[in-house]
Amino acid sequence: MRVFITGNKGFIGTNLTKRLKNEKAILISYQENDSIDILNKNLFSFVKDVDTIIHLAAKTSIKNAINTPYDTYYTNILGTLNVLDFARSRNIKNIINISTYVYGTPLYLPIDEKHALNPHTPYNKSKIISENLCKHYSQDYGLNVVTLRPFYIYGPFANSSTFISSIIKQIKENGKVILSQKLTKRDFLFVEDFINLLIKILTNFPSGYNVYNVGYGESHSLEEVIQIVEEILNLRIPIIYDKKLRPNDITDMIADIKKVSKSFDWIPLINIKNGLKITLDSYGLCKK
Repeated sequence: MRVFITGNKGFIGTNLTKRLKNEKAILISYQENDSIDILNKNLFSFVKDVDTIIHLAAKTSIKNAINTPYDTYYTNILGTLNVLDFARSRNIKNIINISTYVYGTPLYLPIDEKHALNPHTPYNKSKIISENLCKHYSQDYGLNVVTLRPFYIYGPFANSSTFISSIIKQIKENGKVILSQKLTKRDFLFVEDFINLLIKILTNFPSGYNVYNVGYGESHSLEEVIQIVEEILNLRIPIIYDKKLRPNDITDMIADIKKVSKSFDWIPLINIKNGLKITLDSYGLCKK
């Protein structure tokens, strides 16, 4: 299998690239030590003989998306369009499109794929537009597209602006953590479990256009995460609350993963405590 990954130098892309090198897959890249610019359609002409595209490249910062929406919309929409048209022109039939949480404040929990869409930031809205492009190209040109909506992926060396990486950074630098709200909850999925799902999709690719919610299937409060970190590190971590950090934040989200589990015989295996221990250990915080 010959796989082309956009965003191969990012958090998920780096982990996926390492894993695929151990699988029966050939990674196709523009240059050995470079990443393709998904906004430059001409660069795609150098990519040869691809079976499957995994589209990860995107601007993902919610804060930046709110402050500079043009850059987020432009990159995420045009980048996806370039990937899709490259696949169409080269008759590449299989694409995995990595989207995001797009449901806003949930009407019910857990959230299945039939839940009403209510993207709450320019980033989430750009992903919905990109999803629609994928759906239209699938219908019009016979592409097989899997859109994944991960709720929250964490692990070693994730973007420092994400919650778990941010608290680790704060612990290392200040010995305390600033949180937006006490009871905010998220569905945390360890990156290795997400990579396992991608591998299963590659080996059992469905036809047509398909959408799947992806998570662990349970949620934990941000304060609970801090408590688990305290237990792992045997350390008391002071918490300061500042509601101004993320006003009107979504308080809870849980993915209904029955559809993706049944379709690909996949279940997440790494619970929050074990995932946090692996992540903390990668930052050199766990005592030997």
